[in-house]
Amino acid sequence: MRTLTNNEIKALIVLLGDDDIKTAGIARKTLLEARQQARPFLEASREDTDPHVRTRVYGILETVRLDELGERFHNFAALPSAWLDLEEGAFLIAESAYPNLNRAHYAGILNQMADDLRARLDPMPRGRDLVERLNDYLFGELGFRGNEEHYYDPDNCYINRVLDRRLGLPISLAAIYLLVARRLRIPVVGIGMPGHFLLQFNDSLFIDAFHEGRILNRAECVQFLMNNGFGYNPAYLSPTPTRFMLVRMLTGLIQVYSHADRERADALTAFRDALFRSYARV
Repeated sequence: MRTLTNNEIKALIVLLGDDDIKTAGIARKTLLEARQQARPFLEASREDTDPHVRTRVYGILETVRLDELGERFHNFAALPSAWLDLEEGAFLIAESAYPNLNRAHYAGILNQMADDLRARLDPMPRGRDLVERLNDYLFGELGFRGNEEHYYDPDNCYINRVLDRRLGLPISLAAIYLLVARRLRIPVVGIGMPGHFLLQFNDSLFIDAFHEGRILNRAECVQFLMNNGFGYNPAYLSPTPTRFMLVRMLTGLIQVYSHADRERADALTAFRDALFRSYARV
């Protein structure tokens, strides 16, 4: 594509407000193709007097931002599976909706939670007693719980908002649990069985973070699978690697946005595809 003049870029931005959708669409496509050159002018048009221009400028800049974030996520996904960090992946996903996310602030919250628990767990209990004390702190004292009333609220999926509101989905609450447990070197893993996401402590106890840390045994997990028509396969109760925890997080968001925000759903689908492609190359 040839280099556009400044006046041509300004004219294209004006055309974003055109009543003819086709004309506005061509202007949008051209500005996206010239994104680096057009970006300063788009930024300056965020407060344009025409509401249609403002809305479409925001959409273009958001598309550019998500594309750039996608490149960072692609580089992350290309790491060997053993090197993938759940916290890094969760923050990258959260940045798709919260570009000004203060990672240090939220990492500090997780660190403080681990420090508080460390003091409560000295000396370190064992077995079920340890799990119950973790649960008392996270679900009793701090009040983390599943958002059953508004299950499909996208904020249930973003780690920063789960920490802010102490509400989430099974997998996002499990991720918080895991990130705190790992800081304390407590042997907890994610279990991505069909229909629900659990945690497992020390190869024995299963923990339902969505239901305030309810403790289950293997037979109860099998019964859940059978009752919900999934059948039983031992793999359903095997630990879920970080890569596929992130895939599952993204899948939930893609489903939420698939009708309300198709462009965001497409961007998140590209994130998920990057995780699959890198896995396939291993």
